[in-house]
Parts: sequence; structure tokens; C-alpha cells
Amino acid sequence: APSYSVGELMLRKIGGIQITGRGLNKTAVKIGSEMAARRDAQTEVYFNQPLPRQHAQPKTPIELACVSVDGGRMQTRDEGGGKGVHHPHWRENKNALFLRMKSGCFADDPQPDLPACYANRERMKKLLSGVGEGQTLVAAVEETAASDVAEDQVANDWRPERLFRTCLSSLEDSDAFGRMMEVEADARGFYHAAKQAFVSDGLPYNWTIQKRHFRDFTPILDFVHAVEHLYDAARSVHDDAERRWMDYLRWARDCWSGNVLQLIAELREHQRRVGLPPKDCEKTDPRKVLADTVGYFQNNVSRMDYPAYRRQGLPTTSAHMESFVKEMNARVKGTEKFWNDGTSGEAILQIRAAALCEDERLSNFLHSRPGHPFHPNTPRQPSLTTAG
Repeated sequence: APSYSVGELMLRKIGGIQITGRGLNKTAVKIGSEMAARRDAQTEVYFNQPLPRQHAQPKTPIELACVSVDGGRMQTRDEGGGKGVHHPHWRENKNALFLRMKSGCFADDPQPDLPACYANRERMKKLLSGVGEGQTLVAAVEETAASDVAEDQVANDWRPERLFRTCLSSLEDSDAFGRMMEVEADARGFYHAAKQAFVSDGLPYNWTIQKRHFRDFTPILDFVHAVEHLYDAARSVHDDAERRWMDYLRWARDCWSGNVLQLIAELREHQRRVGLPPKDCEKTDPRKVLADTVGYFQNNVSRMDYPAYRRQGLPTTSAHMESFVKEMNARVKGTEKFWNDGTSGEAILQIRAAALCEDERLSNFLHSRPGHPFHPNTPRQPSLTTAG
């Protein structure tokens, strides 16, 4: 449910259960806090094992294990401040997705040309600010029709297929969250998968997690984030909308084809022309935008061999991750939603993430927690288990 008040109504109408929204809130905080405590205990057990750790074998062979991490935003308030909202502020919640996928391999690049959707201004309006300026309606319709035909002509859909997912979310810092991610991946048997991929955007802490906990996974920069940076760069060097779009298209095709060094060289030429940004310039200053874009691609060039990823049947975008973040936000993010900074915020993230897992972990937890009428003597000690 999107809120405790709606949950109260649903329980009364559907289940005949009489519990107020405030009571539901208290129950959720209690259960979510228990889940967080068990998660932390399992993490400690895992990392206290003698080295070298023996990674768990999956119950069924895994063709492709894909791990992604991304940040979200939720509003919090000071805990213990009484009724009302005290010191409202935004906090980043970290989210991780673990996908078991079906994947093929290809002798040649199965899609060497840039997908038509990235070359369609009408479709890219939702992603790229300023796209479509100066474009006529007729041109937009023709471009969309051509894009649809091009998409239909893709003979071999090489993209890996999602089979099964689990997920995590927390307000903890990236060091603690990376440890949680390793425990989850090991429980899923991901370290014994035939192919392994770690897909994320360009934030440095994401790649710190990858290097510490998933160093044998192929690191892949989300292509969509790269496209966003390319269009920002095009806007910084051109005022004319048509020239901006043409440069973006050429750079996007270079990026998709793996010609990232050539792309960086061209961006550097533009940087020499406009100059380096002064220390006190605004973030929107074209010189600052271009410098940031050059740094972004220089830092991530080793994670942008997209033709190789396609031949290996690996993902090139974090679309599944973005979808999961939106599913999390549907419950925790909103202009009128404030969570206590710590307890209730962490608790709702545990419940929401567990509900979105496809292994019934929320139901299993509720049926095995101490105090459940059918399992009154359930032990509290954590254990390491292997998921399918």
C-alpha cells in the first residue's frame, strides 16, 4: 500500500482486520527492525568466517548473475521530536538488485548499430532536457515511424532475459551496504555463475563496492547514463538545437560502437576551444559541464566496451535497476512522507525490499519470527542459507 492509512483501509475491507494506521506503523517498525537486526547478524557471521571463505554453490546452475546498485531519495525527520515534522531533510537510501538471467553468446556483435530509440527525439524528450527544440511536428512523426520500423527489424534480440530477482535497500553507508550485498550475492550462489556482470552508473562509490566485493564481475557502465552525459556535453558546445542533436547522435554511435577514446579526443578538442572552468563557476557553466563530461568518460572508459558485452550476452543498461528504484519510491518517497531518521526509515526499506523479492522472504520471515503462533520457539540465532 502507498501509506499506512491506505493499508488500514485495505486490511479492514479485504481481510476483516481492525488495526489503525498508527498501529500498523508501529507493527511495521517492529518487524522491519527485526529484519534489519537479522540482516546485520547474518553479515557479521559471514565476515567472521575463517579465510579464505568458501562461496556457496547455487541450487541450480546460473547462466548469468547480474548485480546492480543505485541510490534513491527519501525524506526523513529527527527521531524523538514528538508530533509533527522536526528538521526535515533528504536522505539517500541505497538499493541493490540481484538478477539471475538467461543469456546467450554471439560470434559477432548482435546489434552493431545504435538502437533506434536513442536516435528518436520524440522518445528521448523524457530522458534528455531540451530535446525536440526547433523540430517540426511532421519531422517528429516521420522520425518516430522510422524508429519503429528499425526496432522491428532487429532480428536477434541479444539482451539477457530476467528470470529471478532479489533486492536490498538500506540507509547505511556504502561500506556497510557493500558488505550486505556480498552476503546476499553469496546466498544466491552468484560467485559460481557462468557469467557475472556488475552494472551501475558512474558514481565512484558504486565502483568501490564492485572492486571490493565483486572484483571478478564484469564492470559495465549503464549506457543510458552515458547518453545523458553526451547530450549535456552537446548542449555545452552548441546553442543551435539541430547541431546539438547531430553531435549527440554521432557521439552516441561512437559510444555504442566502443569508440570511446575517439569520443574523448573530440570532447577534449571542444574543451580546448571553450576553455577550462574557473574554480568559482556555476555547475551549469558550459565549461564546467564539458569538463565534468570529459572526466566522466575518462574515469569509466574501462567499463564501456559495449560491443564485447553484447557478444557475451551481458546487459548494457541498468533498466531493471531503475525500475526497482521506482518500485521502492512508490512506498517511501513523496512530498508528504517523512520517516524517522533511522529506525522507521530503515524498517520500511527492509519490508518494502523484502516484499519486492521473488523468493517469498517477507512471508517466510513473518512465519518464522519469534512469537509467531505456529513457531513459538523459533531460535533467534542467524544462519547462512543458500537461495535458489
